[in-house]
Amino acid sequence: MKDLPIGELNYYREALSEFSRRSFDRHLVGGTGGNLSVRIPNTDRVLITPTAISLGDVKPEENILVSLTGEVLESPMGLKGSKETSFHLAAFRSRPDVGAIAHVHPPYATAFSNTGKPLPLATISARVVLKNVPCVECFPPGSSELCDCVTDGIQANPEIKALLMKEHGILTMGTDLMNAFYLADLVEDTAKIAYLAANIQKIN
Repeated sequence: MKDLPIGELNYYREALSEFSRRSFDRHLVGGTGGNLSVRIPNTDRVLITPTAISLGDVKPEENILVSLTGEVLESPMGLKGSKETSFHLAAFRSRPDVGAIAHVHPPYATAFSNTGKPLPLATISARVVLKNVPCVECFPPGSSELCDCVTDGIQANPEIKALLMKEHGILTMGTDLMNAFYLADLVEDTAKIAYLAANIQKIN
């Protein structure tokens, strides 16, 4: 594999840390949960956030460079990649159009995931942008079963931009990091509006 220009790689390291921090600050994830990744354009390489570090604290040099097959190519700080690396890479392999992925645990969307049903698309924006947000079953984090379940969910719905992951959170697939972040924010906002609308209907 041809070496990447240092400037290009550093740009994506910085961007991955920026949107990781924005995800934490937006309360899309808490603690050391969640993981983001970005495909380096026109390559078979992906940067992914490390395990056991809050997305609010991830430094650019801590992000891990891996191949689409899972080989660790570069970890400047000697850290391990997220335990969820396998389903990120499976999503990239299944969807060549996807440039970045956000797996986060926003409270309203995660609560809806516990129902095992698709996300109610409670606004016109959600229906236009998201169209369909199916739910996949729960398996232990980092397991091959979870990876297979996410892969099957994506391949069964090839046009989707987001998935609910039962009892686990959400997965959004964007053209780039900004898009993946915006999609995650929209999924959570939609879930919150759906929850409020359902409770208002009970009052009326």
